[in-house]
Formats: sequence, structure tokens, C-alpha cells
Amino acid sequence: MSTTIQVSEPMLQRLKLAREQFEVETYEELLKVLLKKATKPTKSMYGAGGKIDRADLMKDLRDKSDRY
Repeated sequence: MSTTIQVSEPMLQRLKLAREQFEVETYEELLKVLLKKATKPTKSMYGAGGKIDRADLMKDLRDKSDRY
């Protein structure tokens, strides 16, 4: 089953260019690639800060004398 969508001329040119860049034959394949990229989860930033010494981590915590 085919469906027709209406796009402006500049958008058509961008779609043609994207089709060449992604090396796909049809606009359907292009849309699948673009949707997959758009819905791909972003990379986790867990651990991006690097390893921190326990001493460095603990130095900014309050001492018992700071408590009421």
C-alpha cells in the first residue's frame, strides 16, 4: 500500500541529498534510517567523570564537629 505525502521543493532536495549520503535506494529506506537514528537512546554518561580517590571524595563532607 502506497501513501503520498506532500513536501516543499527545498525539502525534496534535502531528502534527495540525504538519500545519497545514506546510500539507500528508496525514501522509505531513508525514513527508516532517520527514524532509527532519532529514536536511538543516547549514550550513558555513567562513569564519564573518571575515577575519584576516596580521600578526595570524603574531604568535602562535614565532620562530626560541624553537626549540631
